[in-house]
Amino acid sequence: MLNDSETASRTWGELRVKATLANLRKVSEFVQDIGQQLQLTQEVLFDIDLAVEEASANIVRHAYPPGQAGDLLLRVETTDGIVRITLTDWGLPFDTGKVKPFDTRSTVETRAEGGGGLHLIYSMMDEVERKTASASGGPNVLMLSKHLER
Repeated sequence: MLNDSETASRTWGELRVKATLANLRKVSEFVQDIGQQLQLTQEVLFDIDLAVEEASANIVRHAYPPGQAGDLLLRVETTDGIVRITLTDWGLPFDTGKVKPFDTRSTVETRAEGGGGLHLIYSMMDEVERKTASASGGPNVLMLSKHLER
């Protein structure tokens, strides 16, 4: 049974950093800190941290032109027994339709061509929702949700 803190909506924190590989450590530390505050199991925290790291790395690599790192905003909320991590960037919209479906049975060489990160994110999280900007410079939002387990 959920207690009052699990049914009420709450924001646990926000982190805004430049979308650079160097800042991926800050992103992970932020997620780990929130996970400890939420008293998540090691398994759930591992899944969330890995999915957020992969999504953040994709933003770093693909959202902004080389040498022009824009912002990456993370927000963590809980409601109704679910933790939701929202990642927002203002870079190029990401078209998942251009990514080949990931085949776990293919050779390593074929898997190296891409799509593995998206597969990982969808495998680790209970729900993934994406909202891309309709115009250049608008916000691109990725929402990752996971049921709370403690």
